[in-house]
Amino acid sequence: MFDTLKKISEHDTGKDAYRTGQIVYVPEAGEGKHLHQNKDGKLEYYRIKYETLNAKEGTEFFCAEKVRFNLEKKFQATSAKLKKNPLDLKARQELETNLDSYLKFANAVQGKSQIIRNFLFFSLGKYMKGDQGIPVSPCEFTQKILNPITIATSGLTDADSKLAWAANIQIFTAYELGFTMAGYCK
Repeated sequence: MFDTLKKISEHDTGKDAYRTGQIVYVPEAGEGKHLHQNKDGKLEYYRIKYETLNAKEGTEFFCAEKVRFNLEKKFQATSAKLKKNPLDLKARQELETNLDSYLKFANAVQGKSQIIRNFLFFSLGKYMKGDQGIPVSPCEFTQKILNPITIATSGLTDADSKLAWAANIQIFTAYELGFTMAGYCK
């Protein structure tokens, strides 16, 4: 499938409008938002934006969107397992796998357009409220996520996106610190 999309993107020189999403800061929530999985299991953007992209950019966008959506589903599945049983060893191993998958994705989108790099944005706020399990390993989290944050924010000019990232970095730090202080991380 990806080979076919690549061939199409190499030969098509037209531009089409694509439905994308903006990273926004939500003052009421005290965090940034980009996308989430809705109750129907579909990807939904917090604030929709239409972008004109050529075929290659559109192909990269759809591929990145699909990978990011799959990551979100993994985050939520692991979170649900750990909410049900916080001592589940298999689910706790999934935390590391989820983070590793995210880090690989970050390396893959390095050097791509900002629209693609926006898919590196994710929110831990909903998991920090305590009514869900955890989606990624909190141990040494801020150190591990430093490179993806740098990739995602390099050249970022939109003020709302910058504010959203700044708010989420605080949440990431609190996420790691809370679990470290509770003795979860060694």
